[in-house]
Amino acid sequence: MNLLNKFKEFFTNSKIKELEEKIAQIQKNQIKDVLHPIKFEFKGIAEEKLIQKCIYNVGTRNIDVVFTDGDVISGAVEQYTYEQIRNATSKEEVLNLLIPKIKGNDYDIDKEEEDIKTQIAPIVSILSEIDDFEVVGEDVFLKGVKSIAIPSSIVAEFIRIVSEMDKNREKEYGLEYILKDADLEEEYNSLLMFTYKLLLNPLSSSRQDCLNYVKKYDIKLTNTGNMIMYRRIVSVDNSNKDLIDFVSKQYLKVKSWKKNPGNYEIFDDNGLILTQRDKRHDYNNHKGNLKDLYNSLSTLEENRYTDDYTRSYDIRIGEIYKIREEDIDINKHGSCGGALHIADGKVFNYNGFGDTPVVTLTDPRHVYKMDSGSNGKIGVKQMFIMAITEQDENGNYIDIDSQAVVNFDEIYHNQTIEELQNALQNKSFEPLSVGEEITNLTPKEVIDINKILSERIVKV
Repeated sequence: MNLLNKFKEFFTNSKIKELEEKIAQIQKNQIKDVLHPIKFEFKGIAEEKLIQKCIYNVGTRNIDVVFTDGDVISGAVEQYTYEQIRNATSKEEVLNLLIPKIKGNDYDIDKEEEDIKTQIAPIVSILSEIDDFEVVGEDVFLKGVKSIAIPSSIVAEFIRIVSEMDKNREKEYGLEYILKDADLEEEYNSLLMFTYKLLLNPLSSSRQDCLNYVKKYDIKLTNTGNMIMYRRIVSVDNSNKDLIDFVSKQYLKVKSWKKNPGNYEIFDDNGLILTQRDKRHDYNNHKGNLKDLYNSLSTLEENRYTDDYTRSYDIRIGEIYKIREEDIDINKHGSCGGALHIADGKVFNYNGFGDTPVVTLTDPRHVYKMDSGSNGKIGVKQMFIMAITEQDENGNYIDIDSQAVVNFDEIYHNQTIEELQNALQNKSFEPLSVGEEITNLTPKEVIDINKILSERIVKV
């Protein structure tokens, strides 16, 4: 069909009548947008030119799209996507083809590092606008840390959070916006602290797999980037164990209420009870202030536990539990030995392995056995035994909200930073090593990361 025939098809009697009416309206000055062009929608003829130029390199898969309005967008796509971009009818369509939408689990957490890296390559440039990152080609680094690139699964997670932030900020300012923005900000900061700590981990396998484990088993991260995990331990001294158990559980419960444990007292009225300080004036059978009692747990002789596997470790509620150097074996596979073990609390629920269920905190720097022979279970170099907790009738641990552990988290964070600072002063790499493996970071990068982490130290 030639162009003349197409014009004949378009200018039907009804179209001519429509145009005559528009002309009449213009003459009467009844419409305001008279300068807008009349849109001709012939089949096979573009309404208006969208793309001025589209440059594609087959070898590198790089593409530069120049729009007629002057906008330029670049990225990396497969050749079939290039053909789709050339035929796009709107800028939004081009953007969706050029910048894949990655949201949380859109990338396959079971994929290899390089596969995820290839998937997110077209959009890593988004992070170049964020002060915390440096983007070099397809690699993303934390600002000032060039020895180790951020694992691609973590990069994808940062992209998701930043994209959601941008999308949320396009909304009208209001309560929903404020709450969503605060949640995303908290998620971003927790992941950032987690990443700093993880880059201190000397094992590349742990650095690449740790976040995937966090996502797969829904592990909660604290404000300082630590992991909330679970296990069981074995009671050694049963005398006064009720008090140890009660103080630990009640302290955690009060923190979950976002209340100050210093405002609560413990009494023994034919059984231990908790009451607010101003609710009781009879101090007979007074056991003490909840906050004071928890802070003194580590000094109590009754606060003694051990592990179910060796029965040789001294474990205390409110203290760090470390593996002995001679017990470390990064090559040992299976569920026991070579590491201290913790789990997600649901898939692997620790129904055995001791008589006391506890909730723990672990710095990702100390994770080194991602394959522990059981789903949901990993091996670590150390953990903070936060509190005694509870399990439901199915053996699942009661979920602990990250905000409920703020005080514990700050205690553990402060202790680990102090440990790292002392090691740096003594030129020791013990906190940055496992077995024969030592961190690939330069001494300056370690000092810089430690400085950033130290800024999060809180007086508790």
